[in-house]
Amino acid sequence: MDNMSNAADNTKMDNTDNVLEKKGTLLNITYNNMNSFGGEKLDDDEFYNYYYNLLQNSMNYCNFTNIRLVKTVDEDWVNAIEEALPSLYYTVMNPRKFIEEEREIVNIAMARNITSESLRHLIQHSNMIDKFDEKDGTVIPNRILNVFKEESYNIYENRFICTLLAELQMFVNKRYNVLFEASKDEIGTFYEYESRVDSNTEMVEFRTQIKIRDKQTDVYNETENDDIFKRIIKIHRDVNSLVNTEFINAMRSLPMVKHPIIKTNVIGKNKYYKACHKLWNFIYSYTKIGYKVEIVKQEPIISKQFEKDMYNSMIWNYIMLQNQVETPLYIDEEKKKQKRDFGIDQIRQLLNEIVKYTNMPDTTLRKIVTKELVDLQNKRNNEVLRVQKMEKKRKKAAEREARKHQKLKTSTERKED
Repeated sequence: MDNMSNAADNTKMDNTDNVLEKKGTLLNITYNNMNSFGGEKLDDDEFYNYYYNLLQNSMNYCNFTNIRLVKTVDEDWVNAIEEALPSLYYTVMNPRKFIEEEREIVNIAMARNITSESLRHLIQHSNMIDKFDEKDGTVIPNRILNVFKEESYNIYENRFICTLLAELQMFVNKRYNVLFEASKDEIGTFYEYESRVDSNTEMVEFRTQIKIRDKQTDVYNETENDDIFKRIIKIHRDVNSLVNTEFINAMRSLPMVKHPIIKTNVIGKNKYYKACHKLWNFIYSYTKIGYKVEIVKQEPIISKQFEKDMYNSMIWNYIMLQNQVETPLYIDEEKKKQKRDFGIDQIRQLLNEIVKYTNMPDTTLRKIVTKELVDLQNKRNNEVLRVQKMEKKRKKAAEREARKHQKLKTSTERKED
């Protein structure tokens, strides 16, 4: 009897080893087939066809969208700024100056610049003389007039240029930021997939989410706007460079001018300042936004080829993971799905074992069982709702696809008639 029992055990172990070996062999074959160039051998692959069929009959949800920005730009403001930039550059690089003179009576010890004007002033104010030597004519004053002369940018025309650049920077940056920076997080391609696969011995959940966002600026992506975008980028760079020049930094402490601009002789006659004045009037009279940005959302139809690619991706991920497991679970490709029966007898037996083998007080045990039961029921209800939601989304997607196909078919039939 012992020999028979041992033989039976050995036979059982051999069968288990054979099952695991078969599973491992099938996965290795599929793994190699999917790794092969083009996957030519997949049509005859036993495990691949089995799992592909499981995916087709599983609860699947897929969402695939492509969002892009369609932009148009009013060239009027671009042309106006480009026309005035050379003149603006000239006025910033060659600012107008005047000699600013400051007069101050200081203690003789503090005097730094004594001029002929200082001496004439001293002659007219004898009270500022401490000592006069009649023998040699030496004059020793206690105070004297100091005349300071230095170049200054503090004239109306320079303050006009400084104020114009500040207004222009705000005007350009506002439009640049919307065209190239805003809405970047909203654009791109989004793919989301969920699936639950029941293979009798396993419950496999697939969840995939892919987001593709382009990090480059639109100037490299939208060829139809290539020219205008390059011009705007150059304007943005040039204006911000002028704002950071030494002249503008020196002018920051001086008061800015207000609209309307006083047309001085220089502003009215000098060609460079006339061009800047023209740009000022354009900015203040321009009431348009200057651009239009539309978000276009595309929801492509899930084609048969795309569906096949999704299933292939999941099969690949599954066998890639199982290929790393030393003792993978066996999948019987020919076994039909069965529902698990768990009736009142099984529940009573389970409760009997809990009561029999626990040392908890009755009240504590009752609270724990009640709480766990409620939690598990809530979890199951949530899972049912999630599955129903997935099925609802899948049906809506199928109905939407059917309507699109019907509309396309009707349109084709009308053209043929």
